[in-house]
Amino acid sequence: MIVVRRSRPHDPERVQQEMEAVFRTMMVPRPALSRGAAPRWRPSLEVYETRDALVVSAEIAGMDEGRLEVVVDGEMLVIRGERPDPDHSERRAYHEARIPYGAFGADVYIPFPVDPERTHAEYRNGFLRIVLPRTAARTIVPRQAEPDGRNEEAR
Repeated sequence: MIVVRRSRPHDPERVQQEMEAVFRTMMVPRPALSRGAAPRWRPSLEVYETRDALVVSAEIAGMDEGRLEVVVDGEMLVIRGERPDPDHSERRAYHEARIPYGAFGADVYIPFPVDPERTHAEYRNGFLRIVLPRTAARTIVPRQAEPDGRNEEAR
């Protein structure tokens, strides 16, 4: 049997990237699975911690800053928004369509206490950057015992 390949060979690295993109689009976040909720896409994120803060960067190009919502809710950072679908006034035949439009969301677990008053977010050049500073450590000073061996509360 003779096998004739009629298409170009696939670069294994590109095939891997395409499969990862397909799996990412198939993985719908749990909150979107609730009744009545429309499916959302999840932006690409970078989450890292420094000595002073947790930093979250989200790649969300083509957005109006007013359409972004960033909320610290307990131990979760919630990012929500909607990227509008551009007006398609003419008929199109796509060869590749990888830019998601519509509602999106991402929930990020915050692994340590943060100071919501000093938290800030900035949207520039298609990236949303959120800095969540750690809360300042409190120093607890033990009470001194009285000379008779009892502390002040025992009196």
